[in-house]
Amino acid sequence: MPVRSTLIALLAVMALTRMGHFGSAVSLPDASLAVFLLGGFWLAGWGHFAAFMALAFAIDVGLARSATEAGWCLTPAYWGLLPTYALLWQAGRWLRQWPELPPLRFSAASALAVTLAFVVSNATFWALSGLFPGMSASEYTLRVLRYYPPYLGGAAFYLALGWLAHRHLTARRTALV
Repeated sequence: MPVRSTLIALLAVMALTRMGHFGSAVSLPDASLAVFLLGGFWLAGWGHFAAFMALAFAIDVGLARSATEAGWCLTPAYWGLLPTYALLWQAGRWLRQWPELPPLRFSAASALAVTLAFVVSNATFWALSGLFPGMSASEYTLRVLRYYPPYLGGAAFYLALGWLAHRHLTARRTALV
């Protein structure tokens, strides 16, 4: 798939699913984690990464309509999403070195990247948001662990679709040669 089509498709998926953060009618899980990993895999360039970050930020600012929503989303910890998403983007770039990407390697690398993203995102939220004064890191960790299964599961769903699309397109390209 050409770069422009891939870019537009990934941006559209992120926009459509990210809007569900604040109770919109869209009930699909947020695809942002998978989009950043797949963006690194398919697009690779850091200029594209900046476009994805800009879209994520614009959506979040647009959706944080009330002071409560903005207070939870748009704190100084928001910038912890930069290393979170960069980690996923870089994992995608790393996976590019295997054009015939085996499913086990893709699954294991993706699960590790999403897990590290969960840790970075939550650690920066705890440390920088100002919303947890006096709460220890271990107490915070115990409270947020319940969010890990849906965090990993939602990303895994979209990543599996991405891997299947990659395999299909690779097979088509090989068949045409």
